[in-house]
Amino acid sequence: MEIKTFVLGLLNNNTYLAVNEENKTCFLVDPSTPSNEVAEYIINNGLNLQGILLTHGHFDHIGGVRFFKDKFSCKAYMHADDVDFIDNPLKISRRYDKFIVDVLVKDGDVLELCGEKIKVVHTPGHSLGGVCYVLGNVIFCGDTIFKASYGRTDLRGGNFGELYNSVKKILDLQGDYLLLSGHGAPTSSGFERANNPILGDEY
Repeated sequence: MEIKTFVLGLLNNNTYLAVNEENKTCFLVDPSTPSNEVAEYIINNGLNLQGILLTHGHFDHIGGVRFFKDKFSCKAYMHADDVDFIDNPLKISRRYDKFIVDVLVKDGDVLELCGEKIKVVHTPGHSLGGVCYVLGNVIFCGDTIFKASYGRTDLRGGNFGELYNSVKKILDLQGDYLLLSGHGAPTSSGFERANNPILGDEY
């Protein structure tokens, strides 16, 4: 699949659009805000948006969900432990439209979207219901892992010990995956095993 990155919102979030050119289908990961740019890209390329995958429930990752659900009539996927953020967001001045989660995901689920199989890995620590999505050699990891860094744990549902275990869980997966984070540059499993400070001398 081809993955296109849109940097959106006040916090420069990475919103990912994964496209299967063979069958003209696509899915979104963490649409941070309503975006005509993304919508026009989908429409102008004749794509069928089949789903919205959410790595966690923080406002800067879910702010555009209602916009895309209404425009394309697709389903939203999220872990049950973070659904509470929709009605009880972190204290922010910017409002966003609430939405219904259509599919509750859990660790080990395999989603079939766009002719692909996507594995769900529960990775709490940044939030209770944080998850990563594994697609081939790519992992959409939200705010669990950043390049040479990791997600904060001082927000509601955060826990440093759980985040440490979650980062290790991802990096223990065999192979060198491309890691696509919620903010900043892409990285890889190999680079993070050698450079992520949360691990110390683990590897």
